[in-house]
Amino acid sequence: MKRHLHVKLDVKTPQVSQPSQATELWTNGELKLSYTYDQSQGRVDWIMQNLTDKVQYVTLLRGATLDINGQTGIIPDYLFGDAFAEVYFANGLSSYITDLNNIPLYSLAFVSIYGHPFSTRVAFVFQLPPKSTITAPEYGFVNLKDITGELVPVTPKNAFNFIVIYDYAEIVEYEQEAGVKVSAPPDPYVVYSYLFKTDNLGYPVTPRTIIPISKEDTNIVSDIVGFLNKLKKLF
Repeated sequence: MKRHLHVKLDVKTPQVSQPSQATELWTNGELKLSYTYDQSQGRVDWIMQNLTDKVQYVTLLRGATLDINGQTGIIPDYLFGDAFAEVYFANGLSSYITDLNNIPLYSLAFVSIYGHPFSTRVAFVFQLPPKSTITAPEYGFVNLKDITGELVPVTPKNAFNFIVIYDYAEIVEYEQEAGVKVSAPPDPYVVYSYLFKTDNLGYPVTPRTIIPISKEDTNIVSDIVGFLNKLKKLF
C-alpha cells in the first residue's frame, strides 16, 4: 500500500536535547540515531547525535511499517527529504545548501554515490556540530508497527548549477497526504547548491532528472532550460 512520510510546512525550531523516553535505533560509535513516537499526531522525532569532536554531515535513511485502515503499508528505506523536496523548496520550509557554514534544519542538497554521477538524488543534509544533538520532526507515521533508520555520512564536494526535472504527481501526493494546498516550483527549475557524496542512497522513491552544470556555464543552463520548455509544449 503506497504512502509517503512528510514534514509539515509550519514545523518549528527543533528541540536541542534528547528526551529521556527516546528509543535508540542505530549507532556506529560516532553517530547515534534515536526516536520518539507520538501516535496521536503520527509524528516521529528523529534525534541525531554526533558523538565525535568533529563536524559531521549526514542524511537520514529510514523506513517504516504502518497499519493504514487495517492494511499494512510498507515504506521502503529512502532518504529523508527525497519524497517531497520540491514541495519543501517551493513553500519556504527548505532551501538548497549554498554555504557549508550555514545549514539550517531541513536544508536540501544533491547526493550521489561515489563514482556514479547519474545516481544523484535530492535529500535533507544535516550538519551536526561536535558533541551535538539535533531533533527533526516528521509526520505520516499512522499506527506505526515497525521502524528502521540510520544516519548516512555524506561528504561535501563542489557546488554546481543543477537543472531539475520533476513529476508533478509529487505535489498532488503531498496535498492528499498532508491535507493542505501547496505551491510548486517551475518544471524544470534551476538551483545552485552543493553536491555531497555517499555510499548509500536507499530506495529511489521520487523520479527526477538532475543535470549538473558548472557555475561558469550559465549560458548553457539557459539554453537547456529553454530547450526543455519547448519540448514540453510539443508533448
